[in-house]
Amino acid sequence: LQHFAHARADKEYEVKLILEHIEEETLKFRDEIERAYGERCNTETLSQCSKSNFNACSSVFPNQQCMKADELVIGECGGGGGNCNALWDKTTSAVRIPSAHLARGLDPEIIETACYTLLADDYMRTKYENDEIFWEAYKVHPSLTYFGAHNGLFRILPALGQVECGNYDPRKRPWFVAASSGPKDVIIVLDVSGSM
Repeated sequence: LQHFAHARADKEYEVKLILEHIEEETLKFRDEIERAYGERCNTETLSQCSKSNFNACSSVFPNQQCMKADELVIGECGGGGGNCNALWDKTTSAVRIPSAHLARGLDPEIIETACYTLLADDYMRTKYENDEIFWEAYKVHPSLTYFGAHNGLFRILPALGQVECGNYDPRKRPWFVAASSGPKDVIIVLDVSGSM
């Protein structure tokens, strides 16, 4: 019984460290997006923007590769059979734009958001590489790194093509609604009892 109590305490401590890691990484990403936002009017930002944004609907990503079924399963792309599950690029991000914006033409605010969030691309790539190393110890793949803007633009790394163009609007996702309204305290509960 004493061994079990010690093992449980070790697991609780490990969960605490994981949660602290996730919180720290989330705050760093927030700070990076805020830094990028501050650079949105910079002439260099605007000139780089026109050369380097990848649209999840129409772009061929520069370093795309087949994702393995254990990395992410996309049913519409074959869903984890022996062949290529889908293509993605871990070296760059892609943007997704809701169809409402596509139908009426891109407004300057969407373009500006695509430009300033592109400044976070290097950070997102490095974060994903570091996450792969961190989560390897737990034998899981890192989650995707993404940002949803107030105007509906969505930036995601690794870059991953959309199955249906224009139908993803982050503002309608529970994670976005929860973050943009209501209390800002976040509570994460992990059941480590093994009873499930």
